[in-house]
Amino acid sequence: MFRSIFTRLLATYLLLTLLITGSLALILSFGFNHYIFMDKNRVLSAAALKVENLMNGYYHGTLQPDELQIGLDTLGYISDSTIYALKVDKTTLYNSQNREMEAELAQDYLLDDLRNILDGQNVYRKKQFSKALDTDVVFLGTPLKVDDEIIGAVLIFSPLKNINTYLAQINAVIGATALAAVIFSFFFISITAARISKPIREMDQTARKLAAGEPARDLDIHTGDEIEGLAKSFNYMKSQVEATEHMRREFIANVSHELRTPLTSINGFIQGMLDGLVQPAQHSKYLHLVQDETQRLIRLTGDILELAKIQSGNIKLNKRIIIVKEILAKVLEGFDIPRRHGEITVAVKCAEELKVWADPDRLQQILNNLVGNALRYTGDGGSISIQAYEQEEWLVFMVTDTGVGINQEDLPYIFERFYHDNKSLQGHSGSGLGLSITKNLVEMHGGTIRVESQPEQGTSFIFQLPQG
Repeated sequence: MFRSIFTRLLATYLLLTLLITGSLALILSFGFNHYIFMDKNRVLSAAALKVENLMNGYYHGTLQPDELQIGLDTLGYISDSTIYALKVDKTTLYNSQNREMEAELAQDYLLDDLRNILDGQNVYRKKQFSKALDTDVVFLGTPLKVDDEIIGAVLIFSPLKNINTYLAQINAVIGATALAAVIFSFFFISITAARISKPIREMDQTARKLAAGEPARDLDIHTGDEIEGLAKSFNYMKSQVEATEHMRREFIANVSHELRTPLTSINGFIQGMLDGLVQPAQHSKYLHLVQDETQRLIRLTGDILELAKIQSGNIKLNKRIIIVKEILAKVLEGFDIPRRHGEITVAVKCAEELKVWADPDRLQQILNNLVGNALRYTGDGGSISIQAYEQEEWLVFMVTDTGVGINQEDLPYIFERFYHDNKSLQGHSGSGLGLSITKNLVEMHGGTIRVESQPEQGTSFIFQLPQG
């Protein structure tokens, strides 16, 4: 029941609201209750003081008995109470009590209260049952003083019924307000919980579509908080997943095409020899063609595996200090340029003491790819320049040729896998993976690579590696 975020948020916030609202309601109810009884005590205390003033007037002869009675009745009406002014002393209290008092005020608690009052204490109780009034009352007893001498007690009984009715009304208002607050909070919390959980549900649905390979739109979430940031990250992740999936499909298609072409040629040559369409005298020629196509397949599959290992992170660099000129010498020696490419001039410009922190095998592989491309696309009579020099904290390599060049519109895609769509490169063999492998190896070293080229004017590949 409480598995969804919406129900959890709703239950949690609603419970919190109930606790806070209930606590506030109880505090307010207790506060009003305390205030009402404190105010009642104040009113009754003021009435008791008035009674004392009236009694002083009566004993001094300035107030007649009927005027005293009227004054007491008026005070009782104003304070909503019954007032007794008793003339009693301790001797009378301890020995016997007059019959009038026994009849009207014969209550168990009054004897002890009167003793305390005659000792000069005030007695106040919020709830006391009065036999005379036959109801629960608020009771106040104070000493009755005439000329600062205690001659008796003032007893005031105020029925609790009216106070309880007033308190019930106040509690009803507090309860209704609390209920209204809870109901309002319920709708507000529901909207807030839905606002929070809805984007998450959308992400969940979109993620399921992506997992199922279905097309999914970008999330359009504008909450201005962390959820919006999460949605943007999700959209970025989705675009990366879609791009990766597109690259995967394109890669499979390209690999299939690259593998199918040599395999078709091999199958055609062999089928021709088996069917007798190729004369035995020409078998050697076609077997050499089959061998060339087989070598091309080996190079292609090798490049594919190499690129896969690089991009999966399975290749670790073994860096050390390398003398750059020694690496360049190995690269040129491997191509045997004087014998194989005698009509192409190669110039090397590199300081003897120049060093770099790199993996020697991978650096040689990078240079092999770049120099190999330069030789492949430079015609007879052309030239290739290989330079290495320091530039601030970088060591820069530049391989420049005077070959066919690359069209400007093709330059942004030169490092993509299986790139060989440039019309200027048609007729030149290659897997289309060499530059992609080169770029990945350069970046593994923490460097960058770029290309500059103009059609029919040659090409320059420039890459830089950090010095340390």
